[in-house]
Amino acid sequence: MGIGNIFHAFQPKDKIFFVLFEKVTDNLVEMSNEFNNGLKDFDLNDDSMLKKMSDYEHKNDDLTHEIFVELGKNFITPFDREDIHELATGLDDIADYIYASAKYIYLYKSPQQKSYTDFSLLIHKACIEIQNAMKNLKGFKNMEQVKEACIKVNSIENIADDLLSNSMVELFETNDAINVIKVSSVLNYLEIVTDKAEDVANTIENIMIKYA
Repeated sequence: MGIGNIFHAFQPKDKIFFVLFEKVTDNLVEMSNEFNNGLKDFDLNDDSMLKKMSDYEHKNDDLTHEIFVELGKNFITPFDREDIHELATGLDDIADYIYASAKYIYLYKSPQQKSYTDFSLLIHKACIEIQNAMKNLKGFKNMEQVKEACIKVNSIENIADDLLSNSMVELFETNDAINVIKVSSVLNYLEIVTDKAEDVANTIENIMIKYA
């Protein structure tokens, strides 16, 4: 390996990691938007929304794999390798649980609930804030915007907790045991998405504290 190549190997690879993370967050925003819109006009006999969620989830898997490949190739990274791995895994979990939520709505043939669209809107808002946080994290120059976005994600997760509690109370009042089982399972998957979003926000905040 020539001197120039050796020097290049030890150059920070900020650009490639931040570019990949931005692609992931862009994908999550698009995925959550499609999910929200799909639930607004939901038809159990039309599985096109589920297929779209599967496509987005696979795209996220590919991007996550690409991040891990770059992590193995590059000696110097913009922040700790463990943080990059944790952030990539957390973002991938969001996509996995959005897809799982959609899948179980179809598998259980779960009737549409207003709480589903309430959750999907919260999920979409959380993904937008994560996207904002990642864009502003680049270069560690806009830390106030990063902090503000993470706080908003945490607030969204708190709202989702309350939504789950209230939705479960209303659900049990129906006295329909089979429906309770189906809907409660879906609601739990939807709430987990917001938990995963909060996990990502916490990871970003930890990175910000360590490197800003």
